[in-house]
Amino acid sequence: MFESIKVLFVLILFYFPFFFLVLIPSNSIFLRPEDLQDDICTKLALPFLCDEPSVTLAVIKPDGMSHESQIKAIIEENGFKIINDKTEKLDVEQVSAWYSDKQEEPYYPSLVEYLTRGPIRVLALSRRKAVPKLRDLIGPTNPDMARQSFPKTIRALYGTDIQENAIHASDSRESAEKEIKFFFAEQDPTHTRHL
Repeated sequence: MFESIKVLFVLILFYFPFFFLVLIPSNSIFLRPEDLQDDICTKLALPFLCDEPSVTLAVIKPDGMSHESQIKAIIEENGFKIINDKTEKLDVEQVSAWYSDKQEEPYYPSLVEYLTRGPIRVLALSRRKAVPKLRDLIGPTNPDMARQSFPKTIRALYGTDIQENAIHASDSRESAEKEIKFFFAEQDPTHTRHL
């Protein structure tokens, strides 16, 4: 019993400074418990506290490409690891395959025109709770709403309107897996590329 208490005491003495250091660079002193846990898990790998990392997909759209380096920096500053990355120019067939569920929508022709007008940057990303965390980071579809309610989100900072909102993010784990396979079919999407 005494040995267990001694080991626990040593562990507390050893790990306490690390927890203190993790909290120092935090952006807010008013963290919710899940944010605090997420902050710790992003900086330290603690298997007893942290979920396994998951994957998601971000696409910097043609209008966001002029802010590409800033958007990537925001993503990485928020704990995302880029596991695959490429720039490409989509053609009509690729947009049709990617947005096959939107082909009957009245805005579909302008969506195709928009997504084929210039290059895009496709990022396969990894982190704990990747899909919801990226969705929170990019903000609402409408940049005007984002600027009013979530002014530090990517769409608030770089979006123009509902269509030209700078960035796309997968909306579920299933969508993320499907979109990663779509964009990185010729590559292993889990292979880490050093950028």
